[in-house]
Amino acid sequence: MLAASVLVLLALPAGGADTPADAFRTKIEKWVETRQLVSQEKSEWDAEQESLRATRDLLKQQKQALAAEIAALQETSTVADEEREDLLIRRDEAQRSAATLQAEIRAMEEAVLALAPRLPDPLREKLELLLVQIPDDPETTRLGLGARLMNVLGVLAQAEKFNDTATFVGETRPVDGQQLQVRTLYWGLGQAFYVDSQGRTAGVGHPGADGWQFTNEPELADDAELLLDIYEGNVDVIEFVPLPVQLH
Repeated sequence: MLAASVLVLLALPAGGADTPADAFRTKIEKWVETRQLVSQEKSEWDAEQESLRATRDLLKQQKQALAAEIAALQETSTVADEEREDLLIRRDEAQRSAATLQAEIRAMEEAVLALAPRLPDPLREKLELLLVQIPDDPETTRLGLGARLMNVLGVLAQAEKFNDTATFVGETRPVDGQQLQVRTLYWGLGQAFYVDSQGRTAGVGHPGADGWQFTNEPELADDAELLLDIYEGNVDVIEFVPLPVQLH
């Protein structure tokens, strides 16, 4: 009924002067305008609230995602710290092992260098390429520990092989001021016998601190010649040969 009255009043003709109806119509217009403004503001506020709610929900999701990411990073950081600590422990152990191995290899090198002068000449010539690679100063060598170890093991292996066999060589040896062609039989690393090509003189050799020392013992010529002939297969008979043996 109010709306109908408003419409009727608004439809009344306006006179020359303001009438109560004009005043009422003006108030109604103001009221309608006010209602429209309130409705518009309410709609805008509702839209703003919806936007704020959406923004709040988005920020909440982002906060949850960020919290999850931080937790994951913290866990990853913890694992990385543990792995780093484990690697540091392993590195320290490897360094200690390398230092121990280096000391052991150096001790072996020094033992081989000390042994080298006591090796027979034929064996030393065979080992020359390995012996020259053993460093006098391990701090200045460019060889790795593996190569140095292989050199030492190569020398020891060849020395052990030589010690397990009898080795025959033909060589020139000074005897009574002369250079004689002799046949020499090295009995491992402990002893050697030689006899000249004419079977007139012979000698015995033993290792010493400054190399092998040979002494001429002509009285052994017959037995030494027989021993060398048996070894070379120059005689048909194999028998025991009495020769002096020095035990070290």
